[in-house]
Amino acid sequence: MQRRRRHFPSHLGGLPLRRLALRCAFATCCAGWWLAAALAQAASPALTIFDEVALHLRLAYGGGAEVHPSRLLPAAREELAARCAGRADCPADVGSAAIEGVLAELGDAHTRLVAADDVAAMTREASEGDAPAIVGLVVRAPRGGSGLVVLDVVPGSAAARAGLARGDRIVALDGVPLPADAAERHATLADAVAGGRVRASVLRAEAPPREVDLVPGPAPRARPPTLTWVGDGVGWLRIPSLVPAEAVATDVHRLVARVAAVGADALIVDLRDNLGGTYDAVVAAACAFHPRVARLFVGPMVGFGLRCDEGLLRVVDAFGRARAGETLPLVARWVGELVVLVNAHTRSCAESLAWDLQRHAQARVVGEATAGLADTAVQMLPLSNGMCLALSVARVYDLDGAPVPYRVTPDVVVVDDALRLAEGHDAPLEAALELLVPRR
Repeated sequence: MQRRRRHFPSHLGGLPLRRLALRCAFATCCAGWWLAAALAQAASPALTIFDEVALHLRLAYGGGAEVHPSRLLPAAREELAARCAGRADCPADVGSAAIEGVLAELGDAHTRLVAADDVAAMTREASEGDAPAIVGLVVRAPRGGSGLVVLDVVPGSAAARAGLARGDRIVALDGVPLPADAAERHATLADAVAGGRVRASVLRAEAPPREVDLVPGPAPRARPPTLTWVGDGVGWLRIPSLVPAEAVATDVHRLVARVAAVGADALIVDLRDNLGGTYDAVVAAACAFHPRVARLFVGPMVGFGLRCDEGLLRVVDAFGRARAGETLPLVARWVGELVVLVNAHTRSCAESLAWDLQRHAQARVVGEATAGLADTAVQMLPLSNGMCLALSVARVYDLDGAPVPYRVTPDVVVVDDALRLAEGHDAPLEAALELLVPRR
């Protein structure tokens, strides 16, 4: 059983591309239910869940924490056993809390417990074509300002039909101003969406205030890459997400080919607020900017890689031997000026993609230091109480053995200020254009 888990067949056993998915920051729960049966004899629900997670941590943890979890578990197990002594019904929540304490001490942001409700939501999202009851907005509370600034609008959603766009600012819902506290603003919008139709008061730079009706409903989950033209014929390729991997990679190559076809010599790749996805999307998308891209994953129970050679995608085993591959439908190659935009909300696989372009495609990176989750591959393992363990199973390396760094450091630091965006100024984008001017 352990030998099968070494290669994670449910994620990496074959082609096409959509099945080659090892997540950076999150993943759908996969094979691993065998462990619950092996631990069924534990003394109580609390010890059952603790021992279940502990075995995963001991056998498969491959992250970068300074202390291995196996050194932290014995004391926590002893304390839990004392707390649950004589209580055959000691609840699983007590065991989960003990594990949470171990993970907090471990200090690996990738390794965490995922609540059962969140697991159920992830499962529904993975199995359904559309996400229910959404308005299709990605928003942020601006520092030093009121309301919520729109960062992205999902195509085909209620927000898109209402004409909302990046930079709009929602200041009130049903005539009631949004709270001063930033977290409460997000919660207020979420509650309003859950309640059904909501009337939003919207401000747009150099435009009169307006009211729009948002009716939550089914909408596509995908936030595909988009291409617009800025400045003097500069392509602005926004990649808001790296899922689904196959569609994103195909779109990136298609749009890069379009920019090249019109003779443009400068391209801005925008990875701000991209929360990541899968490494196969990273490798396939990066292949539009240089011919050979790879990621190697090394951990206690992991040893394989992903490669892209001139548009041919392959899995590489622990001995460097490549399996049969799949060729992308369209292979583009960008050779002009390249600038990459990142911010503090660029996470995981998006950080990995930004680093690849910075290191190998001579891209200049503009913006803020990224979130700091780029150096570890994560597997989601289901638990007997309905939760999942997000577990760092491997460190990540480039084709030449260089480790992917913890975060990406920009070449030009520019604060990505949502309030400035609402005022009509996208500071990192403007800085990127200024950077390109002297060399055009």
